[in-house]
Amino acid sequence: MFGSVEFTVESLSAYRAIDKLARAGIPVISARSVAKNAVVLQIAGKDCKKAFAILRGSCYNVKNVRRRGILRLGSACLRAVGLLAGCAVFTGAVLFFQSRVLRVEISGSGAYYEQDVLAALKRHGVAQFSALPADTGALTAEILALPHVEFCSFRMRGGVLTVNVEVSDEAERLKSAPLLAPAAGIVEELVVVRGAPLVNVGDEVAEGQRVVDNFVAFGPAQRAVAVIAKISVRFSVSREYALGKDEALAQAFLDFGEIAELRTEKTNDGWLVSGTAVATAAAGLD
Repeated sequence: MFGSVEFTVESLSAYRAIDKLARAGIPVISARSVAKNAVVLQIAGKDCKKAFAILRGSCYNVKNVRRRGILRLGSACLRAVGLLAGCAVFTGAVLFFQSRVLRVEISGSGAYYEQDVLAALKRHGVAQFSALPADTGALTAEILALPHVEFCSFRMRGGVLTVNVEVSDEAERLKSAPLLAPAAGIVEELVVVRGAPLVNVGDEVAEGQRVVDNFVAFGPAQRAVAVIAKISVRFSVSREYALGKDEALAQAFLDFGEIAELRTEKTNDGWLVSGTAVATAAAGLD
């Protein structure tokens, strides 16, 4: 039955409540005896206020009121709307604060750099209730520029930003040297984790030229750092081998590695092998 109300009536003559409601024009949908002095009645929801007034005015005890059908569903929906709204607000707040920096912790063997790291975070706009930058490359580079720092990582969890800073063995003398071009040619790839790049991809360089400096600016001063970088230089090759064709190609690959745009030409003394090769130099990177 839609839109009905079920309740328990207690009295020494509880069953007479059915007649009393009927005489008042309130039909009883169902009735069942649950005890000697108690019956459970079901009536239409629209009649409940009138029925309760009649029964309570006649010394009947009305208890355990339960909605049935649409009335129960409506009540549940109202409660659910409030609950869902509260959940949505709570979830939104949790997601917001989990993505915001509430506290910063510095961990690792380089934790003694806490003040330097906090200052670096501030310079990059990281403060309480701010978000961690999507690109932490510049921030990482600045922390890696600190003496002896070999590794740096960031982790956000529950509003806590943990910056892990690892340093090399301080008893070991810091090795600092620039990265040099391995050949004369065009810079095809340049990766710099630590150090100051002096050239760009596409630039022409000479063999032995300094391409990544081991001194970086840190505030108004410069500091020597252990360079972590890699460069690949594309250059033309052309060499004659007094060998058979297959032997000349094999030796060229040994001399220059993989050769693109490979060309071979028969000469009086053997074979001329030419094309484009790539030379790579790295420091701290494989």
